[in-house]
Amino acid sequence: MKDRASLLEQIQTLLRVADGGSPYPAERDLARKRAEKLMVRYAIDEAGVRMTREEAEKPTTRKFEFEAPYVKDQIILVCGIAQVFSCRSVVHGGRRVTSVGFASDLAMVAALVETLLPAMRLEMDLYGGSQSRKKAFAWSFTGTVTERLADFYAGALREAEEEGTGSALVLADRSTRVQEAYSQMFPHLRSARRRVLNSWEGWSAGAEAGKRADISLGRKVDEAGRRELPGAAG
Repeated sequence: MKDRASLLEQIQTLLRVADGGSPYPAERDLARKRAEKLMVRYAIDEAGVRMTREEAEKPTTRKFEFEAPYVKDQIILVCGIAQVFSCRSVVHGGRRVTSVGFASDLAMVAALVETLLPAMRLEMDLYGGSQSRKKAFAWSFTGTVTERLADFYAGALREAEEEGTGSALVLADRSTRVQEAYSQMFPHLRSARRRVLNSWEGWSAGAEAGKRADISLGRKVDEAGRRELPGAAG
């Protein structure tokens, strides 16, 4: 496993290539994909380091608040993203979500939420139509985006396992600890009423928008890394 500083430097180098450091589009695309996988791997490997220490690191929480329009649709998207990263979520008062997980996972969730929520709202505005059409659109958008994220995350985990990091066992234990913390924090939860689609119109358009959505972990992870590097300049 590379040390933290070396891995961050490699990610930054790849992102510089992706942002125009190469005249070849295919090379830029490959650099971005590799950088994104390393960002996910960074969180996975960091998890492994934590779990070998005495249990100083515990699941924590992150809160999200939403404004109209499309509040319910935004909540579903955030909960879906959180679930990909083994975080559990609870909805408060119809406008707030608390997600429980490890800090590195919640940081990735927050970075993705900041990008994907505005993207979904914009796509819904552009699509227009009735509320039932927009509900189907948002539901399909969320399903497509979370499926893409899950596939990407699984690929990064497979790479880690091939290099013998033992990440699968680490993450399984983390998931169990998150569930235990979630149950302790919220022992009296009731199941939310399941949403029902009244129309499938808008489903295909939502799926296409979900395929277009940028699921990269992006600049925020890179900026955080630059701040951690000794002598790094902004």
